[in-house]
Amino acid sequence: MSSTDHKYDILSKTSSLKGMRTFKNEDLILEDQEELRKEVQKVKESRKEGKWAIIRNIKVVIRDRNKKDNNK
Repeated sequence: MSSTDHKYDILSKTSSLKGMRTFKNEDLILEDQEELRKEVQKVKESRKEGKWAIIRNIKVVIRDRNKKDNNK
């Protein structure tokens, strides 16, 4: 893509593809890809322990299933 604004414009229009099996994902530089792999591993380990865990902006958000506080 020639610009970040153009990229986000295109990504924002993907919601019009409802009913189609599509997903959107940003291209990441190699360092961010490696960081994401590590974070995915943390999520998998946390879920095995019975915790709620997701990745937001290449960072892990982990919560106990019965608590509302965040542990990062």
